Amino acid sequence: MASTAPQDFRLVEVGRFRSGPFGRSATEVAVHDAARQRLLVVNAARGVDAVDIKDPAHPTLAGSFAAKGPTSVAVHGDVVAVLSAPEDRSKPGELILLDADLKERARIAVGHNPDMVTFTPDGKVLLVGNEGEEDPASGVDPDGSISVVDISEGPDRARVRTADFGAFDAQRERLRAEGANLAVRGRTVAQQAEPEYVAVSPDGAVAFVTLQEMNALAVVDVKSATVRSMHGLGLKDFSRCGLDPSDRDGGARIAPWPVVALRQPDTVVAWTEGGVTWLATSNEGEKRDTGASADAVRVSELKLDAAAFPQSTPAITAKDRLGRLEVCAPLCDTDGDGDADRLVAFGGRGVTIWRFDGTTLMEHWDSGAECERIVAERSPGAFNADHEKGPSTDERSDAKGPEPEGLATGLVNGRRLLFVGLERCGGVVAWDTTDPAAPRLVDYVNPRDAAVDLAKDSDKDGVPDDAARAGDLGPEGLVFIPAAVSPSRKPMLAVCNEVSGTLTLWEVRAVH
Repeated sequence: MASTAPQDFRLVEVGRFRSGPFGRSATEVAVHDAARQRLLVVNAARGVDAVDIKDPAHPTLAGSFAAKGPTSVAVHGDVVAVLSAPEDRSKPGELILLDADLKERARIAVGHNPDMVTFTPDGKVLLVGNEGEEDPASGVDPDGSISVVDISEGPDRARVRTADFGAFDAQRERLRAEGANLAVRGRTVAQQAEPEYVAVSPDGAVAFVTLQEMNALAVVDVKSATVRSMHGLGLKDFSRCGLDPSDRDGGARIAPWPVVALRQPDTVVAWTEGGVTWLATSNEGEKRDTGASADAVRVSELKLDAAAFPQSTPAITAKDRLGRLEVCAPLCDTDGDGDADRLVAFGGRGVTIWRFDGTTLMEHWDSGAECERIVAERSPGAFNADHEKGPSTDERSDAKGPEPEGLATGLVNGRRLLFVGLERCGGVVAWDTTDPAAPRLVDYVNPRDAAVDLAKDSDKDGVPDDAARAGDLGPEGLVFIPAAVSPSRKPMLAVCNEVSGTLTLWEVRAVH
């Protein structure tokens, strides 16, 4: 049960591990192996690394498992699960099961382009989100799906079932009305449903799956291995909370604009409080940019409907106003007459908390412009910056802004905290969400030096000369470690920074 007494919290850095490669997703996502006090980290350069954190101030590499195209890792007891996705997206991927010593036990075929794996709380079932992205070379666009892998009789006797989205083609109009993006012509709902992240309910009965490009969320019944329901995630209205839509306006200029956005979450987390199921999503945004699916244009390239936009068109489409903003072209023209009746951007630039009652998904709270505002106030040099460029202040304002991606949640001193990593500008935002209707911002940290020149590479080795001085770049995966299973017996947050190739450990400290 969450505490009713508000508290202040701070994130305090306690240790950092550098995997080595820069700009190669060397520390992408991780999972905590509490029994051995290690973090298992997806390293795209070699496979999965085991990082010993018994001494959080001095993390060390304890071993590795080599794998091609690793995308995700999970652990329960003595079983480690690793996903491997082939470069050719038209081919299915593999789930590799290892023992505690990272020795291979079994390989299991799953769906196309597997992107995320997680265990049910009892460790008997693995759920794999198969993104099914279009293969750019062949043009083949596989169906998205969820592989439900039963290992209750052991990894060597795994049983695989597939939860698919075939039944939802008949629900296109209902999904569109709920804000789902089904704009790719000639493609089924299953082809456009591309699972990104999977969260399991605390009782293990239900899985929640983000369908990022589609701006939707699926609910999977684990026992029957079927998709129970699919929900469009609506459009966020930036005329109410504001955003900075231009990379040519001279800096942080957050203001209300006549723009709505597809939330398009990457990560989802789930928890139960008082018998109610709550979800939080990090609304990163994602445009389609492959073949016939490409859907992004700048506002300046559109003809605006005069009735919908009575403002002066040249003024609103200027490069320092809305002209540079990337929008989803097929969704802007609602009546099919060739002009834009609305402006639909990519990504909600924040976090949304949802209430799920078993059948209905209801928006409960949205962070509005809080992510952009706190970066502008506390790390102005990093405001909507690019994670691979520096200095690059404001460069991403026209394209999804800070891009909130990784999420983690947990209880600290009886308070429910929610953490989100801002992939582009860097850093972590923390809220106290004990009251899901009124979350309270408690901290923002960003150990990035945004002034470092990331273009300077005198020896042409692909690594900027001052890469180490730049700090952490590109937070991707977040892992909350409760005090009860932490090596220091203090709550911690592990942050994987894919561009800098660093893994940073933060203590979540109550401030008295």
